[in-house]
Amino acid sequence: MDEAIKKFNVYCDETRVENPDSQFMIIGALSVPRTQVEDIKEELKKICKEYKFNQEIKWNKVGNKYSEFYQKIVDLFFQNESLSFRCIIVDKKKIEYEIYHENDKELAFFKFYYLLLRDMLNDNSQYFIFLDKKPTRDKNRARALKAFLDSHLLIHRQQSQIKHFQAYNSSENVLIQLSDFLTGLFGYSNNNGEKSQKSKIVNFFQSKAGYNLNKTTNKSATKINILRWIPNS
Repeated sequence: MDEAIKKFNVYCDETRVENPDSQFMIIGALSVPRTQVEDIKEELKKICKEYKFNQEIKWNKVGNKYSEFYQKIVDLFFQNESLSFRCIIVDKKKIEYEIYHENDKELAFFKFYYLLLRDMLNDNSQYFIFLDKKPTRDKNRARALKAFLDSHLLIHRQQSQIKHFQAYNSSENVLIQLSDFLTGLFGYSNNNGEKSQKSKIVNFFQSKAGYNLNKTTNKSATKINILRWIPNS
């Protein structure tokens, strides 16, 4: 008998992509079983209500005023076993745009997006992927990304498919905001951010994780899976 089909929502975001002062860009993806989505949204609403937080949950909002609020968000991530996060860390100085990417930074970005998502896709699963809306010069980039992922599933995975793949404004979805927060946290950690309340949140998160946020994890890691990209590897 075939294994039962599992269904997941995946919420994506990126940070430090075009920031010239940042050496590393991060693309992140938060995975949530579809059966748990509404419960987690309710949990987030309760936390926002408790701390009188009526803004988007975003990394750039982290500061002294909302320190306890964001620690509570970190606690939620680690306490809820259904939440998992994967990210790819890319040293922008090592990208050879002319040789491998047709001298096109946007094309390179979507190739890294593909590397991020490809290894999240398993057998006997359906995926509903929510991208953070990002202006692109070529409007077909996201469509091409999905086509390559579909091809990967067809060749390498059994009974799996992407059922939904679309970009949204983060203001429309609190779980894209949670992905923004986590992706921004990794971006700050990897770019030697100045010592501030943000660094305290990074340290708090790292203490919960129990390992360095700047290094590749084992490929089989499920709660937090980190890929530090190495050229030509």
